[in-house]
Amino acid sequence: MYYSDLYYQTLQNLDRYFKDKNSQSSLALDIQILMEKAFGLSRDQFWIMKQNQIKDRWRLRKFYRYLERLKNHEPLAYIIQEKQFYTASFFVNKYVLIPRPETELIVEMAIDTLASPARVLDIGAGSGNISIVIALETGSTVLAIEKDKKTFQVLCRNIGSHRIREQVIPQHSDLFPKKKSTFDLIVSNPPYVSEKEWIDLPPHIRNHEPKHALVSGPSGFEIIEKIISRAKEYLKPTGKLLIEIGYQQKPVVEKLLMDADFHHIDFINDYSQIPRIACAQP
Repeated sequence: MYYSDLYYQTLQNLDRYFKDKNSQSSLALDIQILMEKAFGLSRDQFWIMKQNQIKDRWRLRKFYRYLERLKNHEPLAYIIQEKQFYTASFFVNKYVLIPRPETELIVEMAIDTLASPARVLDIGAGSGNISIVIALETGSTVLAIEKDKKTFQVLCRNIGSHRIREQVIPQHSDLFPKKKSTFDLIVSNPPYVSEKEWIDLPPHIRNHEPKHALVSGPSGFEIIEKIISRAKEYLKPTGKLLIEIGYQQKPVVEKLLMDADFHHIDFINDYSQIPRIACAQP
């Protein structure tokens, strides 16, 4: 069998399998990435070797194991244990939420906010994608808070792989630092899905991504409310709070910020024109 035969046969089979779930162009890219990963090929090598015969049977079996996982709706990022986010690549596994493109907005806003290196607090750091990119792009020092032990291990691994231990300090804590301190900026992509919304999520999310990173509680506002209620204690007078929020959550979040006596409240839309980032100042 040639690499090209494997590629096109797999595309044809999976296109039928996922006929109502994935576009052909998306599947084509997924298959290409899985082949590159399984056979240890770079992007250039994949195209150069398409007419070569497959001789490594061990790697071929590895590719087929990847395909079975893809058929089970497991996200590609978990299969290859890697996800690109903003300017960097991150190790991910089933214990961390897969970084989303819309979350890049909070990083862009942080970069615009920080004119010079500053002190940043990242609440619910997950894989460390927000913390690490902010540190790399702005030179700031970031305290990355993560409660879940398994997730915390992934956070520490990504900090180490990016060689940024002096700038991003991981702390195993619940929402806020163990020691009181103030920051120029607080960022958070907290769980904001309700229990009811969780039931309706597609299988590739509900069956594979960690529930604790997505579901806040019955209403979906439980964690956001906790963050807003105490954020001013950890913000400098000139500081700013940036929180990612869910679909149709703007009215409630706006009221929570007003009740907590925040000012200059604003909301930034994502690429689908949905209010996605809440911004406020003490």
